[in-house]
Amino acid sequence: MAKRVSRRTGSVRTPGVRKLAKRAAAVPRRPAGRRAKPAVAAIGQPLANGVGMRLQPIPAGSFTMGSPRSEKGRNADEQAVKVTISRPFFLAATVVTQGQWRTVMGTEPWKGERCVERGTDHPAVYVDWNAAVAFCKALTAAERKAGRLAAGAEYRLPTEAEWEYTCRAGTTTAYSFGASPRRLGEFAWFYGNTEAASQQYAHPVGTKKPNPWGLFDMHGNTYEWCADWYAPKLAGGTDPAGPAKGVSRVLRGGGWGYDPPRCRSADRNKNDPTFSDFSGGFRVVLTVP
Repeated sequence: MAKRVSRRTGSVRTPGVRKLAKRAAAVPRRPAGRRAKPAVAAIGQPLANGVGMRLQPIPAGSFTMGSPRSEKGRNADEQAVKVTISRPFFLAATVVTQGQWRTVMGTEPWKGERCVERGTDHPAVYVDWNAAVAFCKALTAAERKAGRLAAGAEYRLPTEAEWEYTCRAGTTTAYSFGASPRRLGEFAWFYGNTEAASQQYAHPVGTKKPNPWGLFDMHGNTYEWCADWYAPKLAGGTDPAGPAKGVSRVLRGGGWGYDPPRCRSADRNKNDPTFSDFSGGFRVVLTVP
């Protein structure tokens, strides 16, 4: 999304709801591919909220963020660092859909824009960072008013570290399904099955295979806003949240018009928080009090 040069070459750089469950024994499904060894602290079963989001439980744990020097498509801002996610949380299984956005915000920012297919289950695109934050606040207020949130729980954007941790889902390879992009079409909407097939738009969520923790479209379909300001060097340590200020906000996940390297777990992107387009969306975190 940032510095929109050739996408293909990879030159882009830059519904019945219960209250939030208390911690309960439930370990996410076994990840595919080569595994890391996180310290797991499980938090319960998946939840559903009042706008139809499925929220997957994410355990606390540790992982290596970034990529090894040997990874094909690696960029200079992916220096590997050790990260600990100290508290479990819930993450939406998909990016926010057009139907969910309309329910919460009552608007259609994608209306009349190019490269968009409209539909309740299509991603909400043309959403800038500020609007994504506003959605999280509005959803929190609505769920609290309806009595569906425990005291202290809230919706927000994931940090960049939380995003990569959940994308990897315990794996250490370039993609959550392995080191090679040969199977990318099973898990993602990317250049090879969108633009190359004359389907130049974000596709309905959840139509490809999920990653090992039950999260869909972590590779491709839409880039996803994260809470952090962008910095060229990743911040390691416990619960890193990026720099205190900056110019660009972080985007992760690759988009439907991009080649495989841009859809890797470690790939990073950035843009001005007022920027929006047809490949930009977001998913939400639900915090555990």
